Amino acid sequence: MKKVWKKLAAAGMAAALGATALTGCSGGGSTNEQPAESGAETTKEPIEITFWHVYSENFGAPVIKEMVEEFNNTHDDIKVKEVYNPDMYPGLMQNLQAEVAAGNPPSICMIGYNYIKYFAANFNYISPQDLVDQYVPEDKDYLSTTFLDNVLSLAQVDGEQIGLPYCISAPILCYNPDLFEQAGLDPEKGPESWAEVQEYAKQITEKTGEYGFYMQEYADNWAVQGLLESNGASMLQDDKAAFATPEGVEAYQILADMVLKDKSALHITADEGIQAFCNGKVGIACISSAKIGTVTQAAQFDVKGAAFPGFEGKEKKLPTGGNFLPITAQTEEEQKAAWEFIKFVMQPEWLAKWTENTGYLPPRQEVKEEEGLKAYIEENQMLKVAFDEMEDLQPWAAYPGDMGTQAEQLLADTRDKILDGSQTPEEALKEAQDTLNKMLEEQ
Repeated sequence: MKKVWKKLAAAGMAAALGATALTGCSGGGSTNEQPAESGAETTKEPIEITFWHVYSENFGAPVIKEMVEEFNNTHDDIKVKEVYNPDMYPGLMQNLQAEVAAGNPPSICMIGYNYIKYFAANFNYISPQDLVDQYVPEDKDYLSTTFLDNVLSLAQVDGEQIGLPYCISAPILCYNPDLFEQAGLDPEKGPESWAEVQEYAKQITEKTGEYGFYMQEYADNWAVQGLLESNGASMLQDDKAAFATPEGVEAYQILADMVLKDKSALHITADEGIQAFCNGKVGIACISSAKIGTVTQAAQFDVKGAAFPGFEGKEKKLPTGGNFLPITAQTEEEQKAAWEFIKFVMQPEWLAKWTENTGYLPPRQEVKEEEGLKAYIEENQMLKVAFDEMEDLQPWAAYPGDMGTQAEQLLADTRDKILDGSQTPEEALKEAQDTLNKMLEEQ
């Protein structure tokens, strides 16, 4: 099989030229042989590769640095440089556009599942199986023996493997049992339905004066997707947006009523909302399982967890958060080096450490049987909740072509219009759906 290469689209190139580029982040591999003095053997420099990620010093980066250091210490022929990209996936995508336009792409990058179609249409990469078939035939069965089919599919577009799934997160509830007690609620039982979430939130606010609920708000639609689709709406159906249905409006109205009518829920950024929860100012928070470590370490109380709520008589459909790792290296030597590093970080011991430190679920099923992680899951009630939700996980809606970043921003803007009261859920969802479907027709 030949390499899979995609061309940076004209629209992506225009955006790239206007984006702020990272400096000093060369992804180019190096096989330079240093000139030897007469009679001496030539020496071969190690291949240098860059690994772009989105994790800061207070979330994930220490483990990444530890992995990179251990890899570099055990591989004389390859040197990895980790590069942090602020603003999570949108920030990395902007930087990637800029560096590709400058002819300076990374070797491996961390792409959110919601950007997979946009990435596949606009950037150069080599499919993992193609790389193995060409350069590492001894690994020909690595993908099929390491990952379950449904997990591999998270990093596929139309059946083509774009990269390897790495981080997997599920939306969960965490709650403050102290506020539950003060409000007259059972501190050992979280809400199970969205009707109960609204009821509990209102009671917490009325009895304690604190906010009852917060749903994380990043520059994406991840958490809201779980709310709408669990009530029967669909972010994408047969390549069309289909969320402005009575079911979608009904689900969004619950969140809007808590913010605007009951005054029991907050509408602020994710960092602010999670901090408010940790400070005891919010009773229930809907967050990513990837924030379990952050919340349990920062909270001033014993945090408890509960499954993402559902709607009576309807199937839960939870979006899979997280990211996959495509190889964007351009030379054979750099691609092979990138493959070696990816296999290294996919080892069960490193995936277990990553899960313990972040709350992300591992892409390899057997990792949860690692002795240390197994005990950790039993001790960490919130993480056990997240593992139990894996059977309800669905793909994170990814919009095709050049509209990936535009779609996420449009949906984030729609959320703001609904939660600040400038538009009703019915008005805002219909407007967003019509806009997205027009964009989809133009693809």
